[in-house]
Amino acid sequence: MLEFDNSTLANMTAALDHGCKLLSEDFDTSENRKRIGDAIVTAAKSQKRTLVQLSEVAEQEAAAILGQSRPSLVGSILKRLKPSL
Repeated sequence: MLEFDNSTLANMTAALDHGCKLLSEDFDTSENRKRIGDAIVTAAKSQKRTLVQLSEVAEQEAAAILGQSRPSLVGSILKRLKPSL
């Protein structure tokens, strides 16, 4: 029996694709793709199953691979939506 439903699997696939696109050419290896995928699977097992949640996990893992801190997609969007004070 599958552990994840079709919607979650689609979200996981999209998040993996997104995370891998963030890797520079030097870091785009099968080992790093697996690392991002493993992080996504772990997150999905802990009930993080929306595309936003899984994409954030993929972004964080890609940033860790690249050795830098990148702002998350969601964080960037929320920052733009907040009214300036």
